[in-house]
Amino acid sequence: MMNHCKKRPIAFILLCVFFLTATLSPALAQDSEADSEITAASMIGDLFVLRPLGFVATILGTALFIVTLPVTAAVGDTKVAQEKLVTEPGKFTFERPLGKLP
Repeated sequence: MMNHCKKRPIAFILLCVFFLTATLSPALAQDSEADSEITAASMIGDLFVLRPLGFVATILGTALFIVTLPVTAAVGDTKVAQEKLVTEPGKFTFERPLGKLP
């Protein structure tokens, strides 16, 4: 019974994410000529789906970078690991304009 109660919030969150991605996919599937145009649907999808996922990716990437730091320091590849695991997700999440999709 206790295990069933723990699964409900996860199932609800997954259902919401699937619903949002299903309803926003036509808005996000634009041809290359319309890439410069920022629509309300792309802003909503960016704000509620992509930014939170980017934030989670930044946090997980930072944690993974810290865990693998001894190995990457020994190899001498810390700048590449930092760029790929921390900087790129951070720029995706915090530096690009709202609704401007990569």
